[in-house]
Amino acid sequence: MEKNPTANLLVYAVWVPFNGGNEQASNLSARVLPDSRVAQYWDGAAATSDWFAKNVDRSFAPAWDVYYLYGPEASWTSVPGPLVSSGSSIIGQSSALDQAITPLLHGASEAS
Repeated sequence: MEKNPTANLLVYAVWVPFNGGNEQASNLSARVLPDSRVAQYWDGAAATSDWFAKNVDRSFAPAWDVYYLYGPEASWTSVPGPLVSSGSSIIGQSSALDQAITPLLHGASEAS
């Protein structure tokens, strides 16, 4: 996000209680993602993890440390879509995320 400070995007960061995560640790998340375009939430029940695992990943394993990338044409009906890219772990898949988001960022800056 630092590379594209004026890009028209919104990031939803949902912190869940895996790997020792807790609400207090999630309060520190503003240091991890210190950008006004990031909406951060604590989900102590991991409901989002279960929902994305079941409805997007089609998996029984919980969804955490994962990104889901949607473009400007995405809408949320019963399930958000179309999905441009997803991956886990976020750090491990950062180059795939970068490759998938770059065309969207360039398209957004050209449209502005």
